[in-house]
Amino acid sequence: MDQDKEQQLRDQLETLIRQGNAFTPLTRLLGDIPYEVTGRQVEGFAHTIWELTEHIRIALHDLVEYSKDSLFQSPPWPEGFWPKQPAPDSEGEWGKSVGRIRDLLEEMIQLVRDPANDLFEPFAANPDHHLLRQATIVAEHAAYHGGQIALLSKALERRKG
Repeated sequence: MDQDKEQQLRDQLETLIRQGNAFTPLTRLLGDIPYEVTGRQVEGFAHTIWELTEHIRIALHDLVEYSKDSLFQSPPWPEGFWPKQPAPDSEGEWGKSVGRIRDLLEEMIQLVRDPANDLFEPFAANPDHHLLRQATIVAEHAAYHGGQIALLSKALERRKG
């Protein structure tokens, strides 16, 4: 792939991870949610905002670490990828989780932007995996669960009004 096309691909991956092209950026969405509603259960929804947010953080950590070292040991699936409680213990815990998501997204973006990282180089642990695959999973996973959080947030607003 020529350098211009590779740079365009890296730029597009950054856009997908940072903000997407068709939805509210995850970090902005999470920043707009009041702490008080993060642990509220809503009929018809399997998870709270906190559970979804923590799941994103845990999975994002796993994806980033695996991208840096494919021999990284992931937590057990599925129990290791979900919080044990439906609500954060404190507003500080909520803020820490949201901040960590922001940091992990930026870390993945830096991995993608670094021209020393070959987007297509097979990972040692699995030759079908590479940085391009991981970056797209990060973007898809954040968009999918971000959409769930947006719907849940809207349902909570309607219950309030």
